[in-house]
Amino acid sequence: MPLSRSGWLRLAAVLLLFYMLWQASAIFLPLLLATVLAFILHPLVRLFRKIRLWPRTRTLPIEVAILLAFLVAGVVISMVISYIFMPFVGEFNQFIVNLPKLVDQVKQLTFSLGASAQWANLPENVRLMIDNNLSNAAAYSLDIARRLINSIVGFAGQVVELIVVPVLAFYFLKDWPMMRDNFVKAFPAIAHKKTRMIVDEAGLVVGGYIHGQLLVSVAMGVLVFLGMLTLNVDYPLVLGLIAALTEAIPVIGPIIGAIPALLLALLDSPSLALKVLAFYLVIHQLENNVLVPNIMKHTLELHPVTVIISLLIGAHLSGVIGMIVAVPAVAILKVLYKHLWHYQES
Repeated sequence: MPLSRSGWLRLAAVLLLFYMLWQASAIFLPLLLATVLAFILHPLVRLFRKIRLWPRTRTLPIEVAILLAFLVAGVVISMVISYIFMPFVGEFNQFIVNLPKLVDQVKQLTFSLGASAQWANLPENVRLMIDNNLSNAAAYSLDIARRLINSIVGFAGQVVELIVVPVLAFYFLKDWPMMRDNFVKAFPAIAHKKTRMIVDEAGLVVGGYIHGQLLVSVAMGVLVFLGMLTLNVDYPLVLGLIAALTEAIPVIGPIIGAIPALLLALLDSPSLALKVLAFYLVIHQLENNVLVPNIMKHTLELHPVTVIISLLIGAHLSGVIGMIVAVPAVAILKVLYKHLWHYQES
C-alpha cells in the first residue's frame, strides 16, 4: 500500500532536515566523522558484548563494551602515531622544504618536453598548444599539492571542534536503537515496519561500504608504500598515505593518487616513471580483480556511470568531502527507491 499524503509530508520533512544538516557545513564534518567512527567500532562493540560476566546469563553492559572498543582504538591510534605519523611528518616536512626545487624541475621538464615537440618539426600552432597544455598541467599539479598542504593545515586547525567526535560516536553506538525507533515513529503507524526495514538496510549498506573501503584503502596504502620504497622513489610514506586517502574517492581516486608518484619519478628519470606507471597498473588490476570483488561485494551495487555522476554532484556541493559522501548517499537513495517505489503491503 503506498504511503498516504501525510506520510509523504513527513518523509519530505525528514529529507528537508537532512538537507539543512548538509547546508550546516560547520557541523557536518564532526557528524560525518562521528558516524564513520561509530560504524568502524560497531563490530568491536558487538564482540565485547558477547563477553559473559559471572552469572552466565549476563552480558557486558553496552557502555563498558563501547569504552573497551574506544580503548582498543586508542591503542591502535597511538601505534599509528608512533610508527607511521611521526616518520610521515618528517618526510612531509622534507617534501615542503624541497617543493620550490620540485617546482623548478617541473618547469624545466615542461620546457624540455616542449623543445622535443619543436624537434619533431610540428606546426607552430600545434607546438603552442602543446606548450600551453604542458605548462597548465604542471601548474595544475603544483596547485593540487598546495591545496593538499592547505587542507591538512586547515584540518589541524579544527582539532578543537573535532573533540566532540568521540562523544557523538559514543552516543551513536549506545543509543542507536532508541534513535532509530524515534525516527521510525515520525512516520504513520502503517509505515513503521517498512521504515524500520529501510533504516536497517541503509545502515547495512553504509556500514559495509565503510568497512570495505577502509580495508581497501589500508591495503592500497601499504602496497604503494612498499612499491615506492622498492623502486627508490622519494617520499614513499607520503605517497602511500596519499594513495590510501584518495582511495576513499571511487573510480577517480586511484588515478589522482598515482599522479604525485608519477611526477616525482619523472623528475628522476623517464625509465623510473615507466616502472612506477607499470607498478600502479599492476596494483590497480589487483585492486579491481581481487580486493574490491572480495571485500566490497554486495555493498553498493551501483553502475559506474551512476558513481561518476554522483561524484560530480558531490564535488559541486561540497568539494572532496562531497565526493567521499556522494556514493554511499546515492546507495541510500537506491534503498529508498527500492522500498518506496515498489512498496506493496504484504
